[in-house]
Amino acid sequence: MSRDTRNRILVTSLLLFNEQGEPHTAINDIADELDISPGNLHYHFRKKAEIVEALLAEFRADATRILTPPGAQHDAVEEFWMFLHQLLECTVAYRFLFRDTEALAQSYPAVARAMGHFARGLVAVFELHLRAMSESGAIELDLENAGAVSRRMAVIALFSDRLDALVEGQLPADEIAVRAAGGILAMLRLLASAEAVAHFDALAAHYGKP
Repeated sequence: MSRDTRNRILVTSLLLFNEQGEPHTAINDIADELDISPGNLHYHFRKKAEIVEALLAEFRADATRILTPPGAQHDAVEEFWMFLHQLLECTVAYRFLFRDTEALAQSYPAVARAMGHFARGLVAVFELHLRAMSESGAIELDLENAGAVSRRMAVIALFSDRLDALVEGQLPADEIAVRAAGGILAMLRLLASAEAVAHFDALAAHYGKP
């Protein structure tokens, strides 16, 4: 039961942080949402910083599973699509970390380190996927430019929602993910070989226009 309560606290905290932002969520708000006493919550987490640290540990574990180099799969494009899908699921699930990175980093230095490590790893894995797709003949890319293209893809994946928020206002999390996926696939469509164009079009159809 104790373990179940701890997990419920983390799940509820993540939902509230994502909806309201961590700076705007008090520890008593979490207790109220769970309909438990503040004392019960404090038994598991003495302060909000411990909740943030626990969620950050969960994020690190999920990120480690996602940021793995592409394997020797027959279809490099399908493998990239699966990677992209898992990546955007992760950014939606922990969107408070990406939306409030600067504010969180001031209070929690571990967040700054974790997010910096994640961003560097993401750029590197994007580049590995680009190289794999180039070697498979799916895209035509001067590999000297692979690093620059992978960096642009990382910017779309992590920060395109900030531009959308300025232009259109804050969008639902699922819409943010769909637009990011569409934007990244649109970049790849420009690099696609003649043989792979239809494949990229089929994948982009899952997300609509970027």
